[in-house]
Amino acid sequence: MGPGNRLPSTREDSAGSFQAPANFRLHGTGVKLLALALVLTGGLLLHSAARGAVKDKQPTTRIVSGTVYDEAQNTIFGAAVELKDLQTGKDLEIYSQQNGEYQYADLRFDHDYTIRAMYKESSSEVRKISMFETRWHLVMNLTLHKPAK
Repeated sequence: MGPGNRLPSTREDSAGSFQAPANFRLHGTGVKLLALALVLTGGLLLHSAARGAVKDKQPTTRIVSGTVYDEAQNTIFGAAVELKDLQTGKDLEIYSQQNGEYQYADLRFDHDYTIRAMYKESSSEVRKISMFETRWHLVMNLTLHKPAK
C-alpha cells in the first residue's frame, strides 16, 4: 500500500474518546444528507413501533351479531331483537335487516346480557352472553319458534 492509499489515521484525546481524522470534515451538503438520513431512520422506527402498538391493542367493547331465522331456516326481516343488560336492567331493541341480520356494538365486557328475537307470535329462546366470554365478536343466530297450541 503506497502513501497515497493510506486511510486517514484516527486520534484519541486524553480521555480516550474517539475523534475523527483531522482531514475528515462534513460540509453543507454532507451535513444535510446526514441529518436527512437520521430523520428518516427515526421516522421508520416510530412507524414500526406505532404499528406494533395498534396490532397489540385489545378491543374494549364487544359486538354481538347474527341472523334471525324461522323454523324452516328462512331469514326474517323486521324481527325485533331484544338485548337486556343484566347489570343495569336496561332493554334495547333493534330490528333485523332485509337479510335477517342484526348487530349490537359497544357492549361491555364486564356485563352479562340476554338476547332473544320476536316476530309476530313467534319468539326465539333466550340466549345468555356472559361476562366470562372472552371473544370480542360473538355471532348468535336466533331461530323463531311458533308457540305451542
